[in-house]
Amino acid sequence: MWTDTRPAAEMPRLFERGGDLISFAGGLPDLDVLPLEAISGQLSRLVRLGGKLAFQYTTPHVAKALVPAINDLMAREGAHAEAANLVPTSGSQMGLMAVALGLGAPGETVLVQTPAYPGATAAFRTAGLDLYSVADDRDGMDPAELRRTVLRLRAEGRTARLLYCNPTNQNPTGRTLSVERRKELLAVCRELDLLLIEDNPYGLLSFDGGTTTAFQALDPDRVVYLGTFSKIFAPGLRSGWIAAPDHVLPALSRTAEVIALSPSALAQAALAAFHTRAGWTDLIDGYRASYRERCGLMADALERELGTSGPWTWERPNGGFYIWLRHRGGVDTARYAAAAAEHGVSFVPGGHFSVDGEHADGLRLCFSHVPRKKIAEGVARLAAALAGPAPEGGDR
Repeated sequence: MWTDTRPAAEMPRLFERGGDLISFAGGLPDLDVLPLEAISGQLSRLVRLGGKLAFQYTTPHVAKALVPAINDLMAREGAHAEAANLVPTSGSQMGLMAVALGLGAPGETVLVQTPAYPGATAAFRTAGLDLYSVADDRDGMDPAELRRTVLRLRAEGRTARLLYCNPTNQNPTGRTLSVERRKELLAVCRELDLLLIEDNPYGLLSFDGGTTTAFQALDPDRVVYLGTFSKIFAPGLRSGWIAAPDHVLPALSRTAEVIALSPSALAQAALAAFHTRAGWTDLIDGYRASYRERCGLMADALERELGTSGPWTWERPNGGFYIWLRHRGGVDTARYAAAAAEHGVSFVPGGHFSVDGEHADGLRLCFSHVPRKKIAEGVARLAAALAGPAPEGGDR
């Protein structure tokens, strides 16, 4: 059984082995988009006028000044939460840990959309929860399979109350669940009394500027929403939030306070100041344009180097950071990691996104942070590493 509990932040370190290496492994944002001069001035003013407060402990709540910035982001996907229902986090990874510890109990089962973000599965396993993947169809997670799976698990005496989804521009596949499919899944959640965990780092990063209605907008009492500023601003500030229904708010608030004591007053103030002066639209549009260009360069290079009828298949995503390849013959892609390193390129094998090894034939390529001029060269190196029969062995 696949039992890797390493968080996703460790994955790039598994593959980066040399100065000439082109890394398609780590999911880093393109911070060239950030208006650093404007942010520098805002931070300088913030420290000069309010440094004693910004550098001090604060209360375990989302700062009043930051609430409009969060509401602005959530409203773009039709969602909303009252200030009292917002729990501050140091990003969605902390939110996942708070959910796992605050809402689950050791030995309970979490239903998971797969391939799954490794940080989520690591958080759930660290909290002692069991994972069970839900089968999908051409439209994503299958509501009928979700229902059958939950009923079967409960008939076996297992407790299954939580469903985890990364529904929009998903890591690692880049796919997005349709609104109709979201409604169907929520209907099963209501029927079986499941609480849905909506992990949404990439929701506003569709290349065409479109958005998809959030699960939280469709049923706010049934959904715990995890938001983060890491992908639409910058990860270095380590700031995010949970939008929690009333019935789970106390547990999540207590758990988040135990984990972090208090959020960063400096980070929250910096984000609020940026939003007040500039809003989010220009920055998000800049990120979308950067990722749209990089994704196009990678997808075009993959078509040139690997073709469309060989052993590798993939879809050109409409948003997010990643392209997901699969081997038609079901070969474990971890076997290619060493060969890729020898060719000076890295990727993340599909086993890292598995619950029980079911996606070992996939591999994730990240385009978001790779210099534009190196993308085609990196894909050429990857194609050379993937050519021919799969090497024997491989370390997962």
